[in-house]
Amino acid sequence: MNFILYDGEEWKKLFPITLTRPVSEIRLGLFTIKERWEKYIGKNAYDVMTQPFLSEKYSKKESAFFENILLINSSFLPSEELIQIIFSLKENETIFFKDKMIAIKKNFWIKKNIFSLKENKKTYHVQHVIHIQYPWDVFINNETILKRDFKFFTKGKKSFSLLGNNHIICKETIFLEEDIKTNNVVLNAQYGPIYIEKGVKIMEGSVIRGPVAIGKNTILNIGSKIYGGTTIASFCKIGGEIFNSVIFSYSNKVHDGFLGNSILGEWCNLGAGTNISNLRNDYQKVAVWNYEKKDFLPINLQFFGIIMGDHSKCAINTQFNTATVVGVSGNIFGYGFPPRYIPSFFLGGRQIKKKISFHKVCETAEIMMNRRNISFSIVDKKILEHLYQLLDI
Repeated sequence: MNFILYDGEEWKKLFPITLTRPVSEIRLGLFTIKERWEKYIGKNAYDVMTQPFLSEKYSKKESAFFENILLINSSFLPSEELIQIIFSLKENETIFFKDKMIAIKKNFWIKKNIFSLKENKKTYHVQHVIHIQYPWDVFINNETILKRDFKFFTKGKKSFSLLGNNHIICKETIFLEEDIKTNNVVLNAQYGPIYIEKGVKIMEGSVIRGPVAIGKNTILNIGSKIYGGTTIASFCKIGGEIFNSVIFSYSNKVHDGFLGNSILGEWCNLGAGTNISNLRNDYQKVAVWNYEKKDFLPINLQFFGIIMGDHSKCAINTQFNTATVVGVSGNIFGYGFPPRYIPSFFLGGRQIKKKISFHKVCETAEIMMNRRNISFSIVDKKILEHLYQLLDI
């Protein structure tokens, strides 16, 4: 059985994180959604069905006809209960969570056709599943997923040991890959597991309190304070205080400052002294920018920091209000609080008026990526160019 991950209606609801990627490439816990499905099913995804302008980078198959296919909505996360049902599916049988389809088994499927539910032979319903519908669902569920991933992925595996003079609490729920460099740090897994991938460097005075995951070759600067519910992906440079947040690969929060209940996309950079408020002064629930309604809409959430799309940057001492949304390739600087919604490709501070030239967008992306020995490809440029030509993103 081959499986394909597809983007449903959730793709638009997950802006700005999905402006530059399929839903399956969202990271939380120890993995991206795609990686997690592959580990649970035990084989690589056959393909990813996403928006046409993203397909060149993320879709692998050119064929329009597929046989013996399991179609899975990428916005749902796998669980042992769900996998058991999936392995028992027969042709035209489906799995639902409430009124949302999670998966359907098809003996054949034509790529450009919309699959029909009229021929369903049987429908299974699951009572408990994690559904990522909005960006904030990522940090809301991250602590739960970290614990689940740790239990699933470390089963039967042996952790490496740390060298140096370190303070380790609850060693049995700390998993370390090889070549981790630490000295005089605290790893406290009393409140949740800690997973650290290979090549991570943790400088002296840093404290990690689980559940936390740190991706390969990431650097934690002197005195970093990483609280539970936090995932930091690969090749990041991190400092200051971070709480219940997800930072995608190749992004930097190098210096002091607070980041909480937030998501940073790839290739982001927070200047020294940047702070993000994650709680209103009046303790009320927040209103968040809605890309479809083009307005701020209230949500049932009290703690909310920032959602920042790929390639966005902010200058030193930037102060973000609670529940701020920044699009792709934004450049924020200046005195005072920036607006709580900053469209993609715009620059400035309190008054966001000027759109960055596309040449400058590409130039900045290329410089930053070259610093990590990564090429700013033609495909990457095409994705940003497509977004640049759209309005109100």
